[in-house]
Amino acid sequence: MSRRALLLGATGLVGGHCLRKLLECDDYEEVRVLTRRAVGLDHPKLVERVIDPADIEQHGDFFAVDDVFCALGTTLKQAGSKEAFRRIDLDLVMRIGRLARDAGVQRFLLVSAVNANAHSPFFYARIKGQLERELKALKLPLLALFQPSLLLGERETPRPVEAFGIRFSKIVDPITRWTDAHWLPVSGERVAEALLGMALMGPDTGTYRVRFRDFVVYAGKYRDKYLRSAS
Repeated sequence: MSRRALLLGATGLVGGHCLRKLLECDDYEEVRVLTRRAVGLDHPKLVERVIDPADIEQHGDFFAVDDVFCALGTTLKQAGSKEAFRRIDLDLVMRIGRLARDAGVQRFLLVSAVNANAHSPFFYARIKGQLERELKALKLPLLALFQPSLLLGERETPRPVEAFGIRFSKIVDPITRWTDAHWLPVSGERVAEALLGMALMGPDTGTYRVRFRDFVVYAGKYRDKYLRSAS
């Protein structure tokens, strides 16, 4: 059965990969995007709406889909202040979660962070943890909390810590097949493949924390079914 998806954060690292793979995937007949700026793609399955995030409740009709992929996120430096960061990474995403719940969305897949902890002494990790806790309280049919560590890939705005992760990954990559270490760097493309793999071939209900080893598993399922069949 064909599905409809809604993607938020389509201009980011993981979101950009996710958008391209959703458009290529035959299981999705329509891919909706809510964004602050146009994604710059033309595709018959793409339905794009450029909005002001402050007015997102005015776009509740766009949430009448099967699956929501939320790859929104910023940094303290980009946001400019802790309060601005909180408005994006906590308040805005919670508004999105409530809209998804009210629209009857079946699957809500969020890109969070490996150190998410509502009780952390560190602001970034604490906000991510509070977000996860509040999303769980919405009782969505399926909530998948993807928790990558350092993300690898080309960004429009480079992040120095992730640049270090790229160098570090070249050293540790040979051992990743034998470890469950959640702190290992992971490519944005692999996370995107894991998002689709879990949405299409994972459970239909429940709340799940998805980390490095799960990325390998679900990205592998996605590749086995969709990339090999296309080759």
